[in-house]
Amino acid sequence: MDGRMGSRSTFTVTIPQGEHAEGKDLWTRWGPSGYGHGLTCVGYDDQVGYDLNGDGKITNDLDLNDDGKITLADWERGAYIVVNSWGENWSGDGRIYLSYRAMIDADWERGNYLGRVEVARHQPRMTLRLKLACQNRTDLRMVVGIAGDPGATIPTHEYAPEAFNGWLLFGNFNAGNVPMAGPDDQDPIEVGVDITPLLADLSDGHEGDVRLFLRLGRSDMSKTTGKCLECSVSSYDSDGQLIRETMIDVEEGNWGGKELRLSAIISNP
Repeated sequence: MDGRMGSRSTFTVTIPQGEHAEGKDLWTRWGPSGYGHGLTCVGYDDQVGYDLNGDGKITNDLDLNDDGKITLADWERGAYIVVNSWGENWSGDGRIYLSYRAMIDADWERGNYLGRVEVARHQPRMTLRLKLACQNRTDLRMVVGIAGDPGATIPTHEYAPEAFNGWLLFGNFNAGNVPMAGPDDQDPIEVGVDITPLLADLSDGHEGDVRLFLRLGRSDMSKTTGKCLECSVSSYDSDGQLIRETMIDVEEGNWGGKELRLSAIISNP
């Protein structure tokens, strides 16, 4: 995610003694000025809270902003766990809590691109799991495709996950010019991609097997190389229970000057 960090100290509080996560830093809102900066949300904690209006209570059920309704903007409890790229010396351990309410702050001037949170319940029906390494994750390009015909040689619908294709707002160059696992670390990492939307692209009522396609490569003019060590697709029922995991044969798994292209027949959940 991306937001302004100007006047960060003004909007940072320390969780008091006796409260959950005591002594940790909490951002109550984004700064109204300064340059935008990308950070990573790695988790959340519904118990983290702070008495922001000074009434001696930490509440999620009072209209604190006097707009006549109770929304996430009024919550004093609940926060994301955010990691910065500046190392462990930042905010004590490289992490900080960010209040849920900060993400729908009407005064935040950064803009609406990844700037608002909408809560919705989503149950993935199909996910892609990859174990891969890449010299430069900014230059990584990944495209997942699907075809309703198991014998198809090309996909009818494709999806390029933004997390693995650069961020359009910054010209596809925001992911960090470092290996997948971080600076000076060439180890592979395991990632998951929700490819449920691809199923929705198929004709209504489509049943039976489908063919899944995967392309891994690099951006134009790049000399980056990478390797895929494992690839599988998991299918789930409507309750989120795992139906099956289908392993896809990777063989060599290397890509660079030439794309790595994989395909397999997958049972439609």
